[in-house]
Amino acid sequence: MAKTGLFSSIDSREDALKTVRDASLGFLFLAGLQAVIGVALAPALLVDAMVLGSLGLWLKTSNSRAAAVLLLIVAVLEAVVTVLNKMKVTHSGGTNIFLGVLMVIVAVRAVEATFKLNDRTTPQAGSAPSPARRVITGR
Repeated sequence: MAKTGLFSSIDSREDALKTVRDASLGFLFLAGLQAVIGVALAPALLVDAMVLGSLGLWLKTSNSRAAAVLLLIVAVLEAVVTVLNKMKVTHSGGTNIFLGVLMVIVAVRAVEATFKLNDRTTPQAGSAPSPARRVITGR
């Protein structure tokens, strides 16, 4: 059975658009979750929520490579902080390593999808690959 959703292969422009949409919605959901937790328990999370929300919205509206790369950088930094918190080296932020790793994976997929969106060799869904062009020179 083929994988579906965010972890399926990106073979066409439509697959890339779906992956970008799913990744951006995931980051927007995470931003909302962090905002709720920030208001209720840890106000420092509000900054993370604003950053993730802004980048997730930018990614969703523009399919931007820059937004995807910045989300990857933020995800890696948050994953590092999460590991440091789990090791009790720091005490700012969460300790859910699974969520940190998942953020990095989703951000990597967003980067892959945005680069494939801008790659002219990525075929449209349902279209056959274009045959090699034959050049006819002179008669």
